Amino acid sequence: MSALRYLLVIALVGVLAVLTVAEHVERTRLGYEVRALEEERARLVEEEKVRRLEFEQAAVPERLVERARALDVAGQAELEALTGAAR
Repeated sequence: MSALRYLLVIALVGVLAVLTVAEHVERTRLGYEVRALEEERARLVEEEKVRRLEFEQAAVPERLVERARALDVAGQAELEALTGAAR
């Protein structure tokens, strides 16, 4: 009976070891995944800053006036009235 008991203990320890290794592997995988997501988030935050700056620069009234002139959308008097240049 004691040999059976030892075999059960060895089997139990083996199962616990396998479960521990599996958990460690899963946590390591998740750690790498989290790191990759953090890097992606940082990249997207920087990209958003660049896009916001580009948008703000594009929305400056002088730029809008230049584009309107280039596209011949409005006359000079209309553009001056819209930008307040005739004050």
